[in-house]
Amino acid sequence: MTISIISIHVEETPPAFPLAAAILKAATKADPRTSDSDVRLIEYYLPVSAYAAARELAESGTDACCFPAYTWNASAIINIASAIRAMNPSIRLITGGPQASADHSQFLNAECFDAVIRGEGERAIVDALTAESCSGNQTTQLIDAPAADFESSPSPYPAAADVIKKHSGILWEVSRGCPYSCAFCYESRGSKTVRTIPENKMRAELHIFRENEIKKIWVLDPTFNYNHGHAEKVLARIAEIYPEAHYTFEIRAELMTEKLCSMMSELNISLQIGLQTINPDAGKIVNRRLSRKKFQNNCRMMSEYGLSFGIDLIYGLPADNYNSFRESLDFAVKAVPNNIDIFPLSVLPGTEISERKEELNLKEIGFPEYQIISNTSFSAEDIALAAKLTEAVDQFYNKEQAFPWFNAVTEAMELTPSELFEAFNRHRNLNVLDFIRAEFYSNGRQKLFPVIESFILWSRTAEQAFANPGREFPVKLCRRPEILDELSGCSPEAFLKRHPNGREKTYTIFFDGEELYIN
Repeated sequence: MTISIISIHVEETPPAFPLAAAILKAATKADPRTSDSDVRLIEYYLPVSAYAAARELAESGTDACCFPAYTWNASAIINIASAIRAMNPSIRLITGGPQASADHSQFLNAECFDAVIRGEGERAIVDALTAESCSGNQTTQLIDAPAADFESSPSPYPAAADVIKKHSGILWEVSRGCPYSCAFCYESRGSKTVRTIPENKMRAELHIFRENEIKKIWVLDPTFNYNHGHAEKVLARIAEIYPEAHYTFEIRAELMTEKLCSMMSELNISLQIGLQTINPDAGKIVNRRLSRKKFQNNCRMMSEYGLSFGIDLIYGLPADNYNSFRESLDFAVKAVPNNIDIFPLSVLPGTEISERKEELNLKEIGFPEYQIISNTSFSAEDIALAAKLTEAVDQFYNKEQAFPWFNAVTEAMELTPSELFEAFNRHRNLNVLDFIRAEFYSNGRQKLFPVIESFILWSRTAEQAFANPGREFPVKLCRRPEILDELSGCSPEAFLKRHPNGREKTYTIFFDGEELYIN
């Protein structure tokens, strides 16, 4: 049997690795019923021509096409599968994955699939491929798959050896299952038992990453630091076997420990923290609790260890509103994250809030994005304002890498972060530094601007030097860089009292790959 497992990615980026397809290939090769099959991993990127993809697959000699389905590719999968069915009715068409598990009706209604799998597909894929009833007929078989034996399942990476060579990044699953019950998330409807990767499998996969010189690795655990012992074991194996790669983990700030911070500080790591909201009413509805003090203290600890971390926020949550969203944004900025990623609520089918959307009066655009339009407390007009504020955060904070100096600017101007972002939205014709200059002068704070400007220029130049080892970068500053760094911990007014006199001078910044030099 020739089996094609088709991955449809949003775009061609390092995280766009066909892990689900590789897992399914490993499962089919491990099962005696399909072990001698020719299993092909095929990738497309959106937008994709359904007709062209279908013709390519229909004429490839394949006996079966399997599609892992997600929110972003469900529409494309249905269009491609429908076209294949019209071109070659004998090809078996099977789909599964998060979207099929959450909302199987759209795939059943398409009337082109032989089987739709709900749940973890490692076992069920072979059942679907070999079932007598699954042979190109028009009756779709709905298969409810049990949780897979993650600990003993074969590694997906040997099965994807050819594909790995084409990718600079990779996805790595070191645990499966989530103990939390976030009402907006697919994971909350899966297994509550967290199953972890065995030691021998972890070692073998790290060796594969090293041998293939994979540069970027995204760890898929919903909450990597939920189990401290497991997290410490993974970090220890990374340090031992392949510390050269860059690893990205999703964590909860409240669960961080000093030991984890210390271990992570020795590696090339980025962390992403799903704060989502600080509004307790919204948090209660979506089953999320927050200890603000612990969150702030642990973010401070991560910064002290030099860890790079980002914070995620969601706008449009039930019981939230534009003003409380601004408060969440202000809280996030005060934690000094390297980046802030903000998303509108997606009312995903199969989640708790989707089942309660009438009760919660959630209006959303439906398939395939499911993006929030409004709710009782968050009007459509305020959703639009939140989207505009999100654009300002991305332009001002993220793209400018403003985290070292942003809070110094807001303190000098006596504005909250959200007020500064809103002001920037009113002057989008200006670049960030010109906007800051204009705001300082129009508000009578021109005396503070030279040190703020020098602090910004110093931060920007240091970032350039770190990104370009071996190159020299000149920068004109009114104080020495190490003195300007004091602005991270004191107000601009206190800084000027401490350092009232300054002389403009050009400094050369140089990074040799290990140390930063200032001349």
